[in-house]
Amino acid sequence: MDKIITLLFALLLTPVFAFPQYHIQGKITDEKGTGVKGASIYLYKNGELTVHTHSAASGEYHTGNIPQGKYNMVISHIGFRNQEDSVAVPNQDVTLDFILETESTMLDSVVVEGRLSRTTSKGYVFYLSQKAKESGNPFVALQEIPLIYSDPINESVRSADGQAMAILIDGMRVNSGISPIDPSRIKSVEIEDVVGAKYMRQGVKRVMNIKLKKTTSLYTYEQLSARADYPKKDYFIMPKFEIGNSSISFYGDASPGAGHSRKENRYSLVTPVLAKEYWGESENKNREFDYSFMTKWRMGEKDYLAAYIQGNISKETNDYLSHGEQNKHSIVRNNTSEYHSHLFSATAYYKHLFAEDEELEAYAVYSDNRADNTNNLEEHIDGKGGENYQKYSNDRKLMTLTLDYSKDFDNGGSLNFGNETQYSYDRIESTGTGSHLYGHHRLNEFVFAGYSGQLMRRLTYNAMAGMEYVSMKSDSISHHYLKPRMSLHAFYNITNSIKTGVSYRYSNTAPDVTLLNPYNTSADTLLISRGNPFLMPSKTHTFGIDVSYFDKGLSLSANMSYGISNDIAKSVSMTLDNGGLLTTYRNEDRFRSLKMQLNLLWLKNGYTLLMNTAHNVDYYTTAGAKKYFTAMLFIRKKWGDFEVQTSLNYQNYIHTEFSRTKNFNPTSTLVLSYGFTPDIVLSVGCTSFIGNPRSKTTISTGAYRSVSYSTERTFTPWILFRWTLRKNDKTKIDFDNDIMKDHEGKIRL
Repeated sequence: MDKIITLLFALLLTPVFAFPQYHIQGKITDEKGTGVKGASIYLYKNGELTVHTHSAASGEYHTGNIPQGKYNMVISHIGFRNQEDSVAVPNQDVTLDFILETESTMLDSVVVEGRLSRTTSKGYVFYLSQKAKESGNPFVALQEIPLIYSDPINESVRSADGQAMAILIDGMRVNSGISPIDPSRIKSVEIEDVVGAKYMRQGVKRVMNIKLKKTTSLYTYEQLSARADYPKKDYFIMPKFEIGNSSISFYGDASPGAGHSRKENRYSLVTPVLAKEYWGESENKNREFDYSFMTKWRMGEKDYLAAYIQGNISKETNDYLSHGEQNKHSIVRNNTSEYHSHLFSATAYYKHLFAEDEELEAYAVYSDNRADNTNNLEEHIDGKGGENYQKYSNDRKLMTLTLDYSKDFDNGGSLNFGNETQYSYDRIESTGTGSHLYGHHRLNEFVFAGYSGQLMRRLTYNAMAGMEYVSMKSDSISHHYLKPRMSLHAFYNITNSIKTGVSYRYSNTAPDVTLLNPYNTSADTLLISRGNPFLMPSKTHTFGIDVSYFDKGLSLSANMSYGISNDIAKSVSMTLDNGGLLTTYRNEDRFRSLKMQLNLLWLKNGYTLLMNTAHNVDYYTTAGAKKYFTAMLFIRKKWGDFEVQTSLNYQNYIHTEFSRTKNFNPTSTLVLSYGFTPDIVLSVGCTSFIGNPRSKTTISTGAYRSVSYSTERTFTPWILFRWTLRKNDKTKIDFDNDIMKDHEGKIRL
């Protein structure tokens, strides 16, 4: 009998030891920080109610023991709006604080203060206020979120610390734009500072994931934007449309535009055999046409498909007429250049959900990139001279296939691995003086894996590693190499609003094809530029430390990074017998860089202040330390439907090892905007309202020294009109996001 009782007792205890129990606790407050008594806490697992409890007088709550896993948590109280969120309970207790919003609060202006719901293993989760959800403009609504800056006038979103940020919608990277989103559909906004290995090559440091409520039935979206600059004679017009339902939708846009600018130039050159000086004015004209079309299809609850094409056609001309002296003889120079570009890109994107926390993404990208570069220089000394004509035709084909698998675990960990295969072929033909043909093949195979997790509740780590194989053939010269990439990050949440982190990154950078082309690409007989097909990739170690803080409308961050690069593609120059300069590249020396940056974002009572400042030091082996600083200041004020904003950007010096450009004044913009409705906005503004940008560039190496001055005549008033129409947009398919620019930029030698 004793044995039977002992066996039954052991069987009863088995589940306890097999399935450890944990609990969720925290505090529920109102918008003023006062504890909410009697709030109902519901915990669901697989659609079934698991826990129902209430908050105490102080607002604190405790769910009792529950097994680890994923739950749906609902907070409810009379007079407040319900809060709902998914919660992962790892192998430890979880602390979650909630802020409840009062019902039907209507204000005359948007109150800018992000509602922090909780911290996660990767970052933070925020909820919009009811006022933001009813604003009718997603860029206005997103102004409540700390750590980012959203600009409704330019319809852009950026990270407050200035670092590269990926924008996802329900985890989707390929979509048709933020602007079609109705903000009432935004369920939450996640800011993730722990990013996956799939972003390693793109250099993404932060991810914003907007989660939307699912809906059904038909919707339509149209938007018309137009801008004109005068007397600069720039303009663009951009219509957009989208139509569909929760299963399939179609998106398209087109944007013709033109530009016109002038610049005053002055140039002097001194060598032992040559003294030359000339001055004049250059005029630049450009025309451009962008287009894109996308179709999106939700094939089922677990399968998503998107396919789109993008294109760009552009033409640019530049005329520079100057007069001066060369060795006390009069000189007249006429330099004209023309640039034509055709870019086409097609992308297919597929995503499969094995489960809510497990997915597979696949990309296939093809781009056809063509450009013609023509440069003609006529130079006459005392009425006598000649002509130097060059024309380059670039033709690049690029194909990329990416596979990425990721899985989240109940303990807060996340696994990510995959591969990216890329092949490119560049055909560069010269049909001007000295015809030649240059071909470059490149195959990249990159395999990566990463894991992020928590060592303790407030300490998160992220480890990523990859191996890249590159095979290059530049005409008859071949290179094959295998190089690693790795990244290590550790973040510690001192409080829910203060975070510090350290990082290490090792990367390699293959030389661009423009650095490999061994033929001269300059029409100036005194400035010869050649690439080097023997270049190998450079290797860089980067160490970083950062601290960030935010509280409602205030966000502060400071970071410092130190980089060491070996085998960099260094620009080297030598003086020619005729007094000119030959520039090429080679792998040599060690390059070090130090950057200290401070970022501030403050939003209060309709005011926005965004400031980024950085002190930089570049250490060259032969030229020593080169110091410079950058600064950006943005100020915005909103009075009801009126809004004024101004921005200033300044970098005092731009350095290379043997050259320095000094900028005398910052670039500037002033904008006044009026919203007739949330969807009809008129803006007037002016660029360079504090003066045209002026700069001085000095090149000094050996016996060669040249100095040039330039003034960009960019003082230009402009007007912008944007009209958006939405119908049944609350039923929109949850695929909204900035289109991921899979195609590369236009090529230019």
